[in-house]
Amino acid sequence: MGAVFGMLLRYMKVTDSSALTMVSFPGDILMRMLKMLILPLIISSLITGLAGLDARSSGRMGSRAMVYYMSTTIIAAILGVILVIGIHPGNPKLRSGASNSAPKNQEVSSLDAFLDLLRNLFPENLVQACFQQVT
Repeated sequence: MGAVFGMLLRYMKVTDSSALTMVSFPGDILMRMLKMLILPLIISSLITGLAGLDARSSGRMGSRAMVYYMSTTIIAAILGVILVIGIHPGNPKLRSGASNSAPKNQEVSSLDAFLDLLRNLFPENLVQACFQQVT
C-alpha cells in the first residue's frame, strides 16, 4: 500500500508545502532511526561473532565474512544504480510546479520548527552526536 500510495502522490501536484512536510515527516524519522542503528548493530554483531570463535577458525571465518560483506556491498551498489536509473528520485521535472511557487526568501514556519525539534531527537550518527557541540 505504501508503494502504491507513494507512486500516486508522486504525480499529484501539491502546492501546499505544509502538506508535503507532514507527509514526508514519518519517512524522515524512520530513515534517521535506521541510520542511527547501523553503526552499533554492525559493531556489536562483529564483536559477539568473533568472541564465540576459537583462534584457528577465526581466520577462515573472517575471510568468509569479508567475502560475504564485499559481495553483498557490490550487489547493493549495482541494485542502487539500477533503481536510481529506473526511478529517477528527486527529478526536478516532477516537482516543477511546487518549486516555482515557493518564494526565494522563505521564512521558517512554526510547523517546520516543531518538526525539526522532533527530527533532532533521533541523530543520524550516534558517535557524532556524542562529540558534536552546538553553539
